[in-house]
Amino acid sequence: MADKLEAKTFLTRIIKWTASAYLLVGAVFVLNIYLMRFIDHAQTWLIYLVIFFALAKTAYFTTITLRQVNSSIKQCHSFDKLLWVFGMLILLVILSFAADFNCLSAVDKGSLKGLETTPDGGLFENLFSYFYFSIVTFASVGYGDIVPVSAPAKILVILEICQSFILIVFGLSNINNIHVMTESHKEMENE
Repeated sequence: MADKLEAKTFLTRIIKWTASAYLLVGAVFVLNIYLMRFIDHAQTWLIYLVIFFALAKTAYFTTITLRQVNSSIKQCHSFDKLLWVFGMLILLVILSFAADFNCLSAVDKGSLKGLETTPDGGLFENLFSYFYFSIVTFASVGYGDIVPVSAPAKILVILEICQSFILIVFGLSNINNIHVMTESHKEMENE
């Protein structure tokens, strides 16, 4: 019973600490869908705005969210909780960059070659395409079916690859910390 309570408390804490990042990604996504109906897409400053927000989001995610999660991981004593944490973080990064690619493509239609989007209300089909491209980019697979062509698209791809590298290094370094903490926690219980 104590383990279930500890697991619930841990997940609640992780959700609470990452909620601001998820809300930020959701707000940007909803704002994008709403604003793209009214904004003249020919304005070049919108491309720079997308890049600026992607840089700000990446800096926020790297400094704030990972720091908060790291402090929570120090209280974690199991690998399954660690997998939940990294699953949530990976999903957050992938969804946020999918939203960035969506924003960029709305402003600059030729920024991604091979991305087939339907202008007639195929919102979920388009989002799935951006989500797919974000997963492929995050995993550094690079099938080549969708290719960044413009400099802003290449910047977004570079940002996502850097973010995935930071997250993977963060995860690998914390796996060892969890193992050490688990062993020390077991020793304390045995005494």
